[in-house]
Amino acid sequence: MAIIHEAVRGSAQSMAKLSGVPDYDFLLVDYPWIPTAIWDEGEIQRLAKEVAPRVLAKLTR
Repeated sequence: MAIIHEAVRGSAQSMAKLSGVPDYDFLLVDYPWIPTAIWDEGEIQRLAKEVAPRVLAKLTR
């Protein structure tokens, strides 16, 4: 499961296509999370709490 920022969605889709898996299902996050992934510990914890249920849903469907 890849977690991709909305700002690089196009690049991620291109890489998936070039890798032979054009329908690769990744999870998107958007702002307020900055795409450079330079987050402090509190931001990491908040992002994890926000994203974990979505990751679980994708992995168990």
